[in-house]
Amino acid sequence: MEAKSFKKLRILIILIIACLTLPLFFSCGGDSPEVVADETPQNYNGGTDADADVGTGYISREETPDSLPDGLNFNGTDIRILHRSENSMFWRDEIAVEELTGEIVNDAIFHRNRTVEERLNVEITSIAIPGDWSNRENFMRTVRTSVTAGSDDYDIIAGYAWYMPILATEGLFYNLHNVPYLEPRAPWWSADCAEQMTIDGRLFFITGDLSNSLLRGMKVTFFNQQLAENFALGNLYQIVLNGEFTIDKLSELIRGTYMNLNGTGIPDRYDLFGFGTPTGNQMNGWPAAFNQPIVTKDSFGIPQIAFNTPRMMEIVNVMYEFFYHNENVFIVPEDAGGTIRDMFVGDRLLFKGGILNTAEGMRAMESDFGILPMPKWSADQPGYFTISTDWYSLFCIPVTSSRIDAVGATMEALAAESYRRVTPAYFEVALKQKYSRDEETSQMLDIIREGLRFDFGTVNTANLDGIHAVFRTLMDTGSNAFASFFEANEARFQTALDRLIDTFHNMN
Repeated sequence: MEAKSFKKLRILIILIIACLTLPLFFSCGGDSPEVVADETPQNYNGGTDADADVGTGYISREETPDSLPDGLNFNGTDIRILHRSENSMFWRDEIAVEELTGEIVNDAIFHRNRTVEERLNVEITSIAIPGDWSNRENFMRTVRTSVTAGSDDYDIIAGYAWYMPILATEGLFYNLHNVPYLEPRAPWWSADCAEQMTIDGRLFFITGDLSNSLLRGMKVTFFNQQLAENFALGNLYQIVLNGEFTIDKLSELIRGTYMNLNGTGIPDRYDLFGFGTPTGNQMNGWPAAFNQPIVTKDSFGIPQIAFNTPRMMEIVNVMYEFFYHNENVFIVPEDAGGTIRDMFVGDRLLFKGGILNTAEGMRAMESDFGILPMPKWSADQPGYFTISTDWYSLFCIPVTSSRIDAVGATMEALAAESYRRVTPAYFEVALKQKYSRDEETSQMLDIIREGLRFDFGTVNTANLDGIHAVFRTLMDTGSNAFASFFEANEARFQTALDRLIDTFHNMN
């Protein structure tokens, strides 16, 4: 079925459900509800839920119904959620908050949890332990120890996306396709994640609106509006809307922008550049932005290594020249000391690569800034794509949970209520009205979110010997030797992939 036909069918199904469950909001036989552009429901697999024909009426994000039946009552069942205790700028405000504070995201999460508790008659208990990158072994050990001992300690686990797939191969989690009330392809979950991560009908983790770190970590392009005006670049937003923001276009836009501001004659962080970026994690986003997969499924649904192609070799060569042989580009290793951020805030970068949550720390910037998607490879690419940095949360259900009906319903209700309440608080309000400087940026954020993608190789990279980092490793080391690098590592990548597939095949 073509994508637009699928979307139209999906809209029709949601509208039918709405007619049966939301008569107080509107009638399907009456006038269409008022269309508000900022309330267009979004999903994470490349489109809006109402992009077929908004003129005939649609359901807003806040009013989108879920499939949970009325009258569910779990008699005060305690739903215990294990999650990371660190409250960093990357994954704060996801699972639980203690009280209302007046901060919009905090309060949205508070109300979300109370709403779900009252609706299902459950008690949501937060169990927080260290689980960031430096504490990953502690978090994994806690999960393993509990589940392998048969202890019924946790009902839902929200963990760092890089390491949760390791635990999934150990038989510790439920197949989410078999969990009552859970709908992994609902708008509040990433349908793309569910599709790409399902092997042999098994799906052990999902993500979506329940993890606002997923949004915070999306890779984007920032631009300095004052510098863009100084260089007479025109309407950059319109370039994006025209489908013309490509890597070649970016190279054209930054041409001739370098200025040696400090008079040393040597390019450094105190000069003006057209584009700046760190290496490291930010580099992982470029192949995805160019619609270049790492691992894809064949016609039988079996994952296959997909990036040993002439196109990938061309991408490596083009980006190597862009980063290392372009005087208008400033590149630093892993953004040492926040160099790229400081240069951008100090009006010494026209464009910079980064992740979305860094917008929150640039409100004090004197010059206005805008947000664009990452560039396309070419104008005929079907859309603008991105990935999220791998510290977002993946959600799993341990096989030791003894209350699977209540857990599935609660997990679905929390995700749905996050879609209705928390994402609008963070994304629509915090970014569009509070942090963002202009209305056009809001439209760009919708485009970025629609292009969020999940590659089997990227998500499972911890099980695949770091296969996602080939491009990153080359760029980090200033090399374009893709063919020889892949040849030297192909056997171990293939062995790791074969082993992972066999693990899925042999699971009960």
